[in-house]
Amino acid sequence: SHFTGEMPFKDVYIHGLILDENGKKMSKSKGNGIDPLLLMDKYGTDAVRYTLVKEVIGVGQDIRLDYNRKTDESPSVEASRNFANKLWNAARFVMMNLDEQTPQQLGEPIPTELSDKWILSRYHQVVQETNTYMDKYGMGEAAKGLYEFIWGDFCDWYIELVKSRLQEDAEPTSRRVAQQTLAYVLEGILKLLSPFMPHITEEIWHTLTQQGTYSNLSLSLQNYPQTDAKLIDTELEAEFELLIGTIRTIRNLRAEADVKPAVKVTVNLQSESVKERQILNTGASYIKDLAKVENLTIADKTNSDKVTEKKSQSALKLIILGFLTITLARVAYAVAITVDNIPFFGTFFQLVGLGYSLWFIKIYLLSSEKRQELQKRFFKSSSPSNITQVESSETLESGEVATGVFGTVQILLPLEGVIDMEALRGKLEKNLSKIEAEVQSLTGRLSNSKFVDKAPADVVQGARDALSEAEKQAEILRYRLKGIQ
Repeated sequence: SHFTGEMPFKDVYIHGLILDENGKKMSKSKGNGIDPLLLMDKYGTDAVRYTLVKEVIGVGQDIRLDYNRKTDESPSVEASRNFANKLWNAARFVMMNLDEQTPQQLGEPIPTELSDKWILSRYHQVVQETNTYMDKYGMGEAAKGLYEFIWGDFCDWYIELVKSRLQEDAEPTSRRVAQQTLAYVLEGILKLLSPFMPHITEEIWHTLTQQGTYSNLSLSLQNYPQTDAKLIDTELEAEFELLIGTIRTIRNLRAEADVKPAVKVTVNLQSESVKERQILNTGASYIKDLAKVENLTIADKTNSDKVTEKKSQSALKLIILGFLTITLARVAYAVAITVDNIPFFGTFFQLVGLGYSLWFIKIYLLSSEKRQELQKRFFKSSSPSNITQVESSETLESGEVATGVFGTVQILLPLEGVIDMEALRGKLEKNLSKIEAEVQSLTGRLSNSKFVDKAPADVVQGARDALSEAEKQAEILRYRLKGIQ
């Protein structure tokens, strides 16, 4: 500045301190420092680097690193190592299914299926968010966003969704688009993650692009990904979240009911929203594949709720019809007795009555079409499609089912014939007893004025949070027990 007359730095980043497991500043005099080489040997350099970046909550904020000095272990660094392993395994799977082609050889994807459009929208959304955070030096937020996208959206969902499309006997065009999308998103992920995990991303990128280990090209020299706004569709992302949430809820119901992974189940989805039912119908194949569902029914919850009302109305009609029939029969009998006492008329009316009875039997009872017409005269109801939906929903509700809710979608999973119902009921009752005992204990502690007044504020708040969570769990268990009574 003195010699050039120019400002030496436009931006200065002041990072925080790395604190020990007790929240104290690390220093040589205190002897509470952590040798990073020990962590690097145990978990890898990328894992240590990523942890330190990810733990930054805001610019200049201190980092508290959890560390067990007896075992030289760190849960947070171990989690970052697991993340690196997840990325490595996902990359291996992708490259095994590209038919030895690079992203450049495959070309950019032109998405046609819902899952392809969704992952590309999510990818470019993450690109936009990462660039925004990096421009503001929000490296911790950028690292967390990449973690959630890579582990959740890409590995746990998209890869699972396209596995069937990667089979040799899959439809060629669909298979090609799946390969293109996988390669495109994976290469983008490697570029985005390179500043945070430079070693593993460099290794995978050279294999993916077939550059060779000793190539002069480096991932670190590639252009950082930029957003393609045309591929971002927030409405589609919201719709896909409905499918993901529904699948996750079905999986949770299966796990809680101890349904074996290989067993396929019947599921009934109910929603009052026409749009939601359309989304569920569009993604029905995803639900069946990822939630192991054999029979899937999507019904209007409004119709389902009216089952009891319609059955009551039908029963009332039958009672009224029966009463009228008996009354008319008595009147007809009285008239017949009176007429029968009149000479000539008795025999004549008997013959007329016999003739009409034979005609009625021939026309209305022996013909199936006429029988249906007669039924419609007495039982005018809703359209046949609504009756079918109501009947199918009612059948599911009449048995023992596990029930769940995601948003406004009600999920019914019949358990009869799938698992041991008595064993499940016993398990739920046992868990409920434990939770209720915990609720009683926490309620007692919080009712004690000495505990509330003298205990640290964070301890009291922790007890309140634990009580709230326990009460929620107890309510869920009671709801599930009610569903299988």
